[in-house]
Amino acid sequence: MIKNVKEFRKSTLLAQERAYLENFESELLRGISTLAILSIINENQEEGTYGYQILKDLEEKTEHVLIIDDGTLYPILKKLEKEGILKSEKKVIEHRRRKYYKLTEKGNKIYNHMEGFLTKLIDKIAPLIEIEVELKKDRYLYCPNCANKIDILDEDVKFCEACGYPIATLKKEVMK
Repeated sequence: MIKNVKEFRKSTLLAQERAYLENFESELLRGISTLAILSIINENQEEGTYGYQILKDLEEKTEHVLIIDDGTLYPILKKLEKEGILKSEKKVIEHRRRKYYKLTEKGNKIYNHMEGFLTKLIDKIAPLIEIEVELKKDRYLYCPNCANKIDILDEDVKFCEACGYPIATLKKEVMK
């Protein structure tokens, strides 16, 4: 984001500390990018989604704050596929050959854990940086042991998929 910000005065923080701020944003966005990519793929899980659509959805849904170059996206997708988190299928639609990505079963579990971890982290650091976070506590609970995101409406789930923590009692408390 800082890379796209113009400097209007030489005496501003941005003018003097641009490299430091760009590095901070880059480090923060590196890990979040993978989660954001998985989130877009998860939203389109039924039909799958292709690289260019992921880029456009990220720009639109983050209001141009998280912009990933295609030279960054495709190596991430390839790595996630190699690790068994994503699967792909080549399709020809409207005379265009594209590779459509979906989460694997393993990928879905990893995505839920990553999302849960980030959610809990933001929830806990929010008071430090004076922001408010509203969790969907009527739909999800977060494992107190590992922060994995758990759908409380799924009656079959008795233990956290990530760490095995027994969550039946927690679910009952939340459902009250």
